[in-house]
Amino acid sequence: MTTRLGIAATVMRLFAAVIVATSCVGGRSTELPEQAGRATGMRLGARPSATDVCPPEDRPVEVPVGGVTRRAVVRVPDDAVAPLPAVVLVHGFAAQADEFVVSSGVGAQADEAGVMVIAPQGRGDPSGWDVLADFDADDAFLTQLLDSLIDSGCIDRHRVAMGGHSAGSAFAAFFGCAHPDRFNALVLNAGLPPPICVRGTPNLVVTHGVDDPVVPYGGGEQRVGDATVKLDSVPDSVQRWADQAGCAADPAVKVASKGADPGEGGPVTWTRWRGCVGGDGNPAGTRRVSVGLAALAGWSHAWPGSVTESGASSGLDDGCVLIIAARTGAPPVNPADACP
Repeated sequence: MTTRLGIAATVMRLFAAVIVATSCVGGRSTELPEQAGRATGMRLGARPSATDVCPPEDRPVEVPVGGVTRRAVVRVPDDAVAPLPAVVLVHGFAAQADEFVVSSGVGAQADEAGVMVIAPQGRGDPSGWDVLADFDADDAFLTQLLDSLIDSGCIDRHRVAMGGHSAGSAFAAFFGCAHPDRFNALVLNAGLPPPICVRGTPNLVVTHGVDDPVVPYGGGEQRVGDATVKLDSVPDSVQRWADQAGCAADPAVKVASKGADPGEGGPVTWTRWRGCVGGDGNPAGTRRVSVGLAALAGWSHAWPGSVTESGASSGLDDGCVLIIAARTGAPPVNPADACP
């Protein structure tokens, strides 16, 4: 991919800072079904049960790529009919895919909404995503995984959204920008790289805790080993994404007030740029998208919607945003209202 090296280079500074600063938060496996949907013998036009065409979720899916076996967690709703809408959920540094599906709350939400969850597992110990190799292996892994699930008839290629947390946000940004036509939306939390979509921008929702001590909302200098890198503020970075996507100059801003219960979280300041045309790689007018930033007051370095030890709430639920995007084709106009 000709743009991959340039994309990865721009991700490098933030990704490295996240890896250094972030603290660490079985069973048998199965190979991907090969053209399972083509061999079920069902009558023409019938929609198969997801259990007939999707991998079983009681063990991780194995994907052989580049001489290495990679693994992913899939979660299929009960009594679902294929092809399914799907969310791709990317964990942060030193985390495990199966644990993140549960702790983020996305797994339970997707079950209720009839949406499949696909959670690729990073590699290494501690596990992560390989920016130093331009994400080549990670890109090949996830591409093969998604293609197999689409070809088998398990998921609907037109109803897929992708979200990532921290270091996983950097990889989600890379993969979403390298393959913009695969996703209805990207939801990037607590790890926004510089704008990197040179082939078109999917709908973009950026969420970030104002009190994040790992990737500071206001940017600034951060130590990475013996070096010091300067991070742009999150609002400045999102503005640059909006500029690259050709959005209108003046965004709409709305503040969702904090609830009466201190545990309800907020306020959430939602800034949304409209009139975007999908980025430098898309002819004007061919694909209208939006770019948005949810600034979460009182929230730290965690997935919005997850349950924290203190019982705090982010005031916004990223899992809800992902599921709406997967099911409807776009994120909600105001996530703070639709997904409190």
